[in-house]
Amino acid sequence: MSRPEEKLNTGYPGAIVWDLDGTLVDSAPDLANALNSLLTEQGKHTHTVERVRPMIGAGVGKLIERGFRAAGEPLETAGIEALLPRFMELYTACATQQTALNEGARPVLEYFYNAGIAQGLCTNKPVEVTRLILNTLDISGFFGSVIGGDSTSQRKPHPLPLLTCIENLGVRPEDAVMIGDSGADVGSARSAGVPVILVPDGYTGVPAVSLGADYVVGSLAEIPGSIPPHAPLRQSA
Repeated sequence: MSRPEEKLNTGYPGAIVWDLDGTLVDSAPDLANALNSLLTEQGKHTHTVERVRPMIGAGVGKLIERGFRAAGEPLETAGIEALLPRFMELYTACATQQTALNEGARPVLEYFYNAGIAQGLCTNKPVEVTRLILNTLDISGFFGSVIGGDSTSQRKPHPLPLLTCIENLGVRPEDAVMIGDSGADVGSARSAGVPVILVPDGYTGVPAVSLGADYVVGSLAEIPGSIPPHAPLRQSA
């Protein structure tokens, strides 16, 4: 993939940082498979994909915690940490079986890439399996920086992962925009001083319009027309 020589004079932000799960890709089926395999090994009840969706987004430790609590088995921190290696074995083995790009993801990534806008990825998913998914879906070339949940000492909603991603892209926080689907994305962006756009129908159990983003789009296809220069970012209702 050839990169444009320089950023075009579009008036767009200097960088766009994307969330992954629920924003660009639907990874819930594979995450549910791994979680259910772990639950089965531990003799617990399993969950439907739809029940797992709102458990996703805060990192694999939280997914395990939420999955076991919903199965009637609350876990302490030590119990979660003990299960993490096995979960990652199970998930890595199936992470690309059903995970797919959300509608409009590739065109919008191509749009900003061709405009010369730096793009990064900031996810709470471990970086190794993140890169596996990006490579399998053939979108890794769009991102100048990829930050996973284990890339820094913190995870979203802490600002550090987002700020690290933006720094790697060579822009200032005020010249970037975060695009995600959850309260963790809003929290990280707010703490970092970065405007934030949310897409609907992500993995949060709370309606996107209630999460305090600057703007909520109806689909990924609306994003190019929803940020400067085409429209000012505004507080969502």
